[in-house]
Amino acid sequence: MAACTGSTGNNDLESIPVKDIKERVNRNSVVIETMEASGNIAFDSPEQSGTGWIEVKIKKPDTVYVRIEGPFGISIANALITRNDFIYYNAQENKAITGSSTPINIGAILRIKVTFDELISGFTGSFVLNNEPADSSGAGSENGLYLVEQLIQIDENPGKQRFYIDPSLFTVSRYNSIDGANLTQVEVNYLNYSEESASGKSLYFPSSIKIKNPVKKQSVYVDYVNKEFNKTDLTFRMKIPKSAKILKWD
Repeated sequence: MAACTGSTGNNDLESIPVKDIKERVNRNSVVIETMEASGNIAFDSPEQSGTGWIEVKIKKPDTVYVRIEGPFGISIANALITRNDFIYYNAQENKAITGSSTPINIGAILRIKVTFDELISGFTGSFVLNNEPADSSGAGSENGLYLVEQLIQIDENPGKQRFYIDPSLFTVSRYNSIDGANLTQVEVNYLNYSEESASGKSLYFPSSIKIKNPVKKQSVYVDYVNKEFNKTDLTFRMKIPKSAKILKWD
């Protein structure tokens, strides 16, 4: 990822060097190595809307497991997604899909088009921000939050990331991925941070997460009820019935 930092907006907070903000954000983010969490989920898109219960297991930097149940504990779907590929099982249709972990494929199975890294960051609220030579300059601010920007590539085209940082906890309150046409491709909002423990260390973790793709009119809302971090025995299992229809995507 080619990246740099910058700042925009009105300076309504005490000026702090970008590098200091990044250091404090990263310090909180790197505490999470694995996560097992569950809670309520609601999703909305032009193709499908619904509510249910979600179980999420994550092992950084390369594995995500998601299981979704509908009303009365009825299994709807589960997916095991790695940085390179995925397997997804739709219990209602008894259909399994395998393929590469592209944003398009992730969007098709989880109803929200994001990159694999955005999937991990989105579910955990943990971002590791890159250090750049210009980080000695003061960060901008907007609506009571520090604002840090990084340049990225989106579908091989120039884009940028915006991180809106809480000035008290130095956690990410909002994340935006913006393409070269200045359109927001992904927006994630984090609410209800609380202090948690992982491997004897303290961290701040958001219980409520809202992930949106405004262009695709897709949104996912997650409210975690249970969460546990840095389990050493975290396992990932996908059980596909022999009777399931298997599809292969590129």
